[in-house]
Amino acid sequence: MTSPATVWVRDRQAAASPWSGAERTGTLPIAARTERSATVLASRASASEAMVCHTVGGNLRRLRQQHRLSLEQLSGHSGVSRAMLSQVEQGRSVPSIKTLWQVAQALGVSVSWFLEPTHDDAVLLLQPSPDSPAQLPSEGAELRPLQRARDGHREAFYELRLAPGGRLTLPATVAARRVNVAVSTGVLDVVLHGQRHLVRPRESLQYEATDALEWHNSCHVQVQAFVLIRTPGAQDSQG
Repeated sequence: MTSPATVWVRDRQAAASPWSGAERTGTLPIAARTERSATVLASRASASEAMVCHTVGGNLRRLRQQHRLSLEQLSGHSGVSRAMLSQVEQGRSVPSIKTLWQVAQALGVSVSWFLEPTHDDAVLLLQPSPDSPAQLPSEGAELRPLQRARDGHREAFYELRLAPGGRLTLPATVAARRVNVAVSTGVLDVVLHGQRHLVRPRESLQYEATDALEWHNSCHVQVQAFVLIRTPGAQDSQG
Protein backbone atom coordinates (compact mmCIF):
# COMPACT_ATOMS: atom_id res chain seq x y z
CA MET A 1 0.00 0.00 0.00
CA THR A 2 1.50 3.35 -1.01
CA SER A 3 1.73 6.24 1.44
CA PRO A 4 -0.83 8.98 0.86
CA ALA A 5 0.44 12.29 -0.42
CA THR A 6 0.82 15.10 2.10
CA VAL A 7 -2.33 17.25 2.27
CA TRP A 8 -2.09 20.79 3.54
CA VAL A 9 -5.17 22.08 5.37
CA ARG A 10 -5.67 25.74 6.23
CA ASP A 11 -7.15 25.76 9.74
CA ARG A 12 -7.97 29.34 10.64
CA GLN A 13 -8.85 28.45 14.23
CA ALA A 14 -5.56 26.64 14.70
CA ALA A 15 -3.68 29.54 13.15
CA ALA A 16 -5.41 31.97 15.54
CA SER A 17 -4.75 29.78 18.58
CA PRO A 18 -2.39 31.29 21.17
CA TRP A 19 -0.69 27.85 21.53
CA SER A 20 2.54 27.34 19.68
CA GLY A 21 3.01 24.39 17.38
CA ALA A 22 5.10 22.60 20.01
CA GLU A 23 2.39 23.00 22.64
CA ARG A 24 -0.30 21.66 20.33
CA THR A 25 1.66 18.57 19.35
CA GLY A 26 2.69 17.99 22.93
CA THR A 27 -0.90 17.19 23.87
CA LEU A 28 -1.10 14.29 21.40
CA PRO A 29 -0.21 10.71 22.39
CA ILE A 30 3.12 9.46 21.14
CA ALA A 31 2.89 6.46 18.85
CA ALA A 32 4.98 3.45 19.71
CA ARG A 33 8.07 3.04 17.56
CA THR A 34 8.79 -0.28 15.93
CA GLU A 35 12.42 -0.80 15.20
CA ARG A 36 14.09 -3.79 13.55
CA SER A 37 17.75 -4.21 14.07
CA ALA A 38 20.05 -4.94 11.15
CA THR A 39 20.88 -8.29 12.78
CA VAL A 40 17.22 -9.44 12.73
CA LEU A 41 16.74 -8.37 9.11
CA ALA A 42 19.96 -10.07 8.07
CA SER A 43 19.02 -13.32 9.79
CA ARG A 44 15.62 -13.38 8.08
CA ALA A 45 17.20 -12.73 4.69
CA SER A 46 19.67 -15.54 5.34
CA ALA A 47 16.86 -17.95 6.28
CA SER A 48 14.92 -17.04 3.12
CA GLU A 49 18.01 -17.57 0.97
CA ALA A 50 18.65 -20.94 2.56
CA MET A 51 15.05 -21.99 1.87
CA VAL A 52 15.34 -20.96 -1.77
CA CYS A 53 18.60 -22.90 -2.13
CA HIS A 54 17.07 -26.02 -0.59
CA THR A 55 13.88 -25.87 -2.69
CA VAL A 56 15.57 -25.13 -6.02
CA GLY A 57 18.35 -27.66 -5.43
CA GLY A 58 15.98 -30.46 -4.47
CA ASN A 59 13.66 -29.82 -7.41
CA LEU A 60 16.55 -29.68 -9.88
CA ARG A 61 18.09 -32.94 -8.64
CA ARG A 62 14.72 -34.73 -8.66
CA LEU A 63 13.82 -33.57 -12.17
CA ARG A 64 17.26 -34.38 -13.57
CA GLN A 65 17.04 -37.91 -12.15
CA GLN A 66 13.54 -38.36 -13.56
CA HIS A 67 14.93 -37.55 -17.00
CA ARG A 68 17.84 -39.93 -16.34
CA LEU A 69 20.42 -37.30 -17.10
CA SER A 70 23.85 -37.01 -15.55
CA LEU A 71 25.20 -33.64 -14.51
CA GLU A 72 27.47 -33.71 -17.58
CA GLN A 73 24.54 -34.43 -19.89
CA LEU A 74 22.37 -31.69 -18.39
CA SER A 75 25.29 -29.30 -18.66
CA GLY A 76 25.56 -30.09 -22.35
CA HIS A 77 21.83 -29.56 -22.94
CA SER A 78 21.53 -26.36 -20.89
CA GLY A 79 24.88 -24.63 -21.36
CA VAL A 80 25.30 -24.34 -17.58
CA SER A 81 28.57 -25.68 -16.19
CA ARG A 82 28.59 -28.98 -14.33
CA ALA A 83 30.15 -27.28 -11.30
CA MET A 84 27.34 -24.73 -11.11
CA LEU A 85 24.65 -27.42 -11.48
CA SER A 86 26.31 -29.42 -8.69
CA GLN A 87 26.41 -26.41 -6.37
CA VAL A 88 22.74 -25.63 -7.05
CA GLU A 89 21.65 -29.22 -6.40
CA GLN A 90 23.57 -29.27 -3.12
CA GLY A 91 21.91 -26.03 -2.02
CA ARG A 92 25.23 -24.20 -1.88
CA SER A 93 24.42 -21.56 -4.49
CA VAL A 94 21.40 -19.46 -5.47
CA PRO A 95 21.21 -19.59 -9.28
CA SER A 96 20.59 -16.48 -11.32
CA ILE A 97 17.42 -16.08 -13.37
CA LYS A 98 19.47 -16.68 -16.52
CA THR A 99 20.83 -19.96 -15.15
CA LEU A 100 17.38 -21.15 -14.10
CA TRP A 101 15.97 -20.20 -17.49
CA GLN A 102 18.64 -22.20 -19.32
CA VAL A 103 18.02 -25.28 -17.17
CA ALA A 104 14.24 -24.86 -17.43
CA GLN A 105 14.47 -24.76 -21.24
CA ALA A 106 16.57 -27.92 -21.28
CA LEU A 107 14.15 -29.82 -19.00
CA GLY A 108 10.93 -28.46 -20.47
CA VAL A 109 9.58 -26.67 -17.39
CA SER A 110 8.92 -23.10 -16.33
CA VAL A 111 11.36 -21.13 -14.18
CA SER A 112 8.75 -20.91 -11.41
CA TRP A 113 8.59 -24.72 -11.26
CA PHE A 114 11.90 -24.82 -9.41
CA LEU A 115 10.53 -22.54 -6.67
CA GLU A 116 7.49 -24.66 -5.85
CA PRO A 117 7.93 -26.63 -2.61
CA THR A 118 5.26 -29.26 -3.42
CA HIS A 119 7.19 -31.48 -5.85
CA ASP A 120 8.77 -33.63 -3.14
CA ASP A 121 5.67 -35.43 -1.87
CA ALA A 122 6.90 -38.96 -1.12
CA VAL A 123 3.39 -40.46 -1.05
CA LEU A 124 0.37 -39.07 -2.90
CA LEU A 125 -3.05 -40.76 -3.01
CA LEU A 126 -5.14 -39.90 -6.07
CA GLN A 127 -8.81 -40.78 -5.76
CA PRO A 128 -11.52 -40.77 -8.44
CA SER A 129 -14.01 -37.93 -8.46
CA PRO A 130 -16.96 -38.45 -6.06
CA ASP A 131 -19.38 -38.16 -9.01
CA SER A 132 -17.58 -40.86 -11.01
CA PRO A 133 -19.74 -44.04 -10.90
CA ALA A 134 -18.23 -47.52 -10.91
CA GLN A 135 -20.43 -48.34 -13.89
CA LEU A 136 -20.61 -45.63 -16.52
CA PRO A 137 -23.96 -44.72 -18.08
CA SER A 138 -24.68 -45.82 -21.64
CA GLU A 139 -22.19 -44.40 -24.16
CA GLY A 140 -20.28 -42.75 -21.30
CA ALA A 141 -16.53 -42.17 -21.33
CA GLU A 142 -13.95 -41.24 -18.73
CA LEU A 143 -10.21 -40.54 -18.94
CA ARG A 144 -8.83 -40.19 -15.41
CA PRO A 145 -5.26 -39.07 -14.74
CA LEU A 146 -3.36 -41.41 -12.45
CA GLN A 147 -0.59 -38.98 -11.64
CA ARG A 148 -0.52 -35.37 -10.55
CA ALA A 149 -0.29 -33.06 -13.52
CA ARG A 150 2.78 -30.84 -13.33
CA ASP A 151 5.61 -29.49 -15.39
CA GLY A 152 8.57 -31.71 -15.96
CA HIS A 153 6.56 -34.83 -16.78
CA ARG A 154 6.40 -35.70 -20.46
CA GLU A 155 4.70 -39.00 -19.61
CA ALA A 156 0.99 -38.91 -18.79
CA PHE A 157 -0.68 -41.96 -17.24
CA TYR A 158 -4.46 -42.45 -17.40
CA GLU A 159 -7.26 -44.87 -16.67
CA LEU A 160 -9.61 -45.10 -19.66
CA ARG A 161 -13.20 -46.31 -19.23
CA LEU A 162 -15.76 -46.62 -21.99
CA ALA A 163 -19.34 -47.78 -21.55
CA PRO A 164 -20.90 -49.85 -24.37
CA GLY A 165 -21.19 -47.54 -27.35
CA GLY A 166 -18.88 -44.99 -25.75
CA ARG A 167 -16.04 -43.22 -27.52
CA LEU A 168 -13.30 -40.77 -26.63
CA THR A 169 -11.13 -38.63 -28.90
CA LEU A 170 -8.04 -36.57 -28.03
CA PRO A 171 -7.05 -33.83 -30.50
CA ALA A 172 -4.13 -34.11 -32.90
CA THR A 173 -0.72 -32.70 -31.97
CA VAL A 174 2.27 -31.32 -33.83
CA ALA A 175 4.82 -33.57 -32.11
CA ALA A 176 4.42 -37.33 -32.40
CA ARG A 177 3.12 -38.99 -29.25
CA ARG A 178 4.16 -42.45 -28.13
CA VAL A 179 1.05 -44.22 -26.92
CA ASN A 180 0.75 -47.50 -25.04
CA VAL A 181 -2.75 -48.82 -24.31
CA ALA A 182 -3.18 -51.88 -22.09
CA VAL A 183 -6.68 -53.35 -21.73
CA SER A 184 -7.93 -54.83 -18.46
CA THR A 185 -11.57 -55.60 -19.27
CA GLY A 186 -13.67 -55.46 -22.43
CA VAL A 187 -12.45 -55.02 -26.00
CA LEU A 188 -11.05 -51.64 -26.99
CA ASP A 189 -11.40 -50.45 -30.57
CA VAL A 190 -8.47 -48.19 -31.47
CA VAL A 191 -8.67 -46.19 -34.69
CA LEU A 192 -5.20 -45.54 -36.08
CA HIS A 193 -4.42 -44.11 -39.54
CA GLY A 194 -7.91 -44.99 -40.72
CA GLN A 195 -7.70 -48.61 -39.53
CA ARG A 196 -9.30 -50.37 -36.56
CA HIS A 197 -7.25 -52.32 -34.03
CA LEU A 198 -9.10 -54.50 -31.51
CA VAL A 199 -7.26 -54.79 -28.19
CA ARG A 200 -8.49 -57.53 -25.86
CA PRO A 201 -7.93 -58.11 -22.13
CA ARG A 202 -4.26 -58.50 -21.14
CA GLU A 203 -3.21 -57.19 -24.55
CA SER A 204 -1.54 -53.86 -25.22
CA LEU A 205 -1.11 -51.71 -28.29
CA GLN A 206 1.90 -49.46 -28.72
CA TYR A 207 2.14 -46.86 -31.46
CA GLU A 208 3.21 -43.33 -32.41
CA ALA A 209 0.84 -40.75 -33.82
CA THR A 210 0.29 -37.06 -34.40
CA ASP A 211 -3.30 -37.71 -35.47
CA ALA A 212 -6.21 -37.48 -33.07
CA LEU A 213 -6.33 -40.42 -30.65
CA GLU A 214 -9.63 -42.30 -31.08
CA TRP A 215 -10.90 -45.02 -28.77
CA HIS A 216 -14.26 -46.79 -29.11
CA ASN A 217 -16.22 -49.52 -27.35
CA SER A 218 -18.30 -51.49 -29.84
CA CYS A 219 -19.07 -54.36 -27.44
CA HIS A 220 -21.62 -54.83 -24.65
CA VAL A 221 -19.07 -54.88 -21.79
CA GLN A 222 -17.56 -51.78 -20.24
CA VAL A 223 -13.93 -51.25 -21.25
CA GLN A 224 -11.24 -50.50 -18.73
CA ALA A 225 -7.77 -49.74 -20.05
CA PHE A 226 -4.62 -47.96 -18.93
CA VAL A 227 -3.03 -45.43 -21.25
CA LEU A 228 0.52 -44.09 -21.18
CA ILE A 229 1.19 -41.12 -23.46
CA ARG A 230 4.71 -39.78 -23.87
CA THR A 231 5.60 -36.60 -25.71
CA PRO A 232 9.29 -36.52 -26.72
CA GLY A 233 11.29 -33.54 -25.49
CA ALA A 234 14.23 -31.61 -26.84
CA GLN A 235 16.84 -34.01 -25.45
CA ASP A 236 14.99 -36.99 -26.96
CA SER A 237 15.39 -35.55 -30.43
CA GLN A 238 19.05 -34.71 -29.74
CA GLY A 239 19.93 -38.12 -28.39
